[in-house]
Amino acid sequence: MTDYTKQLVEQRRELHQWPEEGWTEFWTTNYIVNKLRSWGYEVLLGTKIINPEQVFGRNEKLVQEGIKNALARGVSQSFIDETEGYTGCVALLDTGKEGPTTAFRFDIDCVCVNETDNPEHKPNKEGFRSQHTGFMHACGHDSHISIGLTLAHWIAERKDELKGKFKIVFQPAEEGVRGARPMTETGIFDDVDFFFGNHLGFNLPTGTISPEPGVFLASTKLDATFTGLAAHSGADPQKGKNALLAGAAAALAVHGITRPIGEVTALNVGTLVAGQGRNVVAPNAFMQLEVRGETEELNAYMRDQAIRKIKASADMYDCQVDIVKAGEATEFKPDQEAIELAYIAARNVTTEDLARPLGLKLGSEDCTIMLRRVQQHGGKGTFVVFGCRTSAGHHQRLFDFDEDVIGIALRFYQNLIPMIVGIK
Repeated sequence: MTDYTKQLVEQRRELHQWPEEGWTEFWTTNYIVNKLRSWGYEVLLGTKIINPEQVFGRNEKLVQEGIKNALARGVSQSFIDETEGYTGCVALLDTGKEGPTTAFRFDIDCVCVNETDNPEHKPNKEGFRSQHTGFMHACGHDSHISIGLTLAHWIAERKDELKGKFKIVFQPAEEGVRGARPMTETGIFDDVDFFFGNHLGFNLPTGTISPEPGVFLASTKLDATFTGLAAHSGADPQKGKNALLAGAAAALAVHGITRPIGEVTALNVGTLVAGQGRNVVAPNAFMQLEVRGETEELNAYMRDQAIRKIKASADMYDCQVDIVKAGEATEFKPDQEAIELAYIAARNVTTEDLARPLGLKLGSEDCTIMLRRVQQHGGKGTFVVFGCRTSAGHHQRLFDFDEDVIGIALRFYQNLIPMIVGIK
């Protein structure tokens, strides 16, 4: 049997050096596609996998900077043209034998964090730290890509042994839960029988595998742009319309939402930027916020309350406000059939006590949107956590992890797939 350990680690470390934030992952997408095509995959790109009408939180200026960086690093203009300006890809492989369609999702974007200069930090000690200042794979997505690629390699080498069809999804813009909806709305999951997402880390014992990780909250991310009217604050304040005060009132009002007792909800106004000068009535303000709920209904309540309070605050100061959805995720409802298959695969890879439910509170994950679509068409799926020791929490500049986990994750999938397609 081929040992994929070297491939797993080398890919992860190369990807770690060149992190790219959501919707700008052109070099990363090119890296993935080149490997997939070399193994015989059909690869879908651009609007074949991204519905532009459902794209959230995509900054065209940042996209163009991402393209510029990718071209400078050797990506061809013809490949950029092939992407149609959208990152991510889906690899397709048909074994030619009757069987289920199985999809696996791996996210590819980084976090806007500057990696530590601490000489004891493993990427510094071993020469694979981020070369992109201000950006870092501080959530393990570099390893997710490597697992997905190596799994694709393994499937391609066993095409004659396997059955059915495979879709390996490399999703852009998971941070901010922006990328899943536009992928899902192209219909690429509508024929999927089994679906699995995954994430590593959480500072658990390395070898922990859980297809019942806990709770993902439904979530909506909102951007609110307040527009007022500038005026001299000393000479003509009455002529102004203060967008700063409208935004500040909205921030306080949102945090004052009355929440249902005993239900899991969350909210946060994360940024509020306003004004043009000390002696100018502020004509502009921009707010980024999020709400969450354990169910779709709770999240909808939080979202609608937040929007109502933002609009009322703008009206109170005679300002206009434009509210835009910048990302979303739904609640997590895994299927028992998928969970049971995953437990069997896990117990072939790790110890009985490490293959278990976790009960974690995991925030939000837009993979839930893909899972929901699969379920709506009769498919089954779940989300698997591969626990491992980490040097710091996710999204922190000191984040790193025990690389043994990526081999464990691959072996899990190598055990899972034969069961799904009915050859084991």
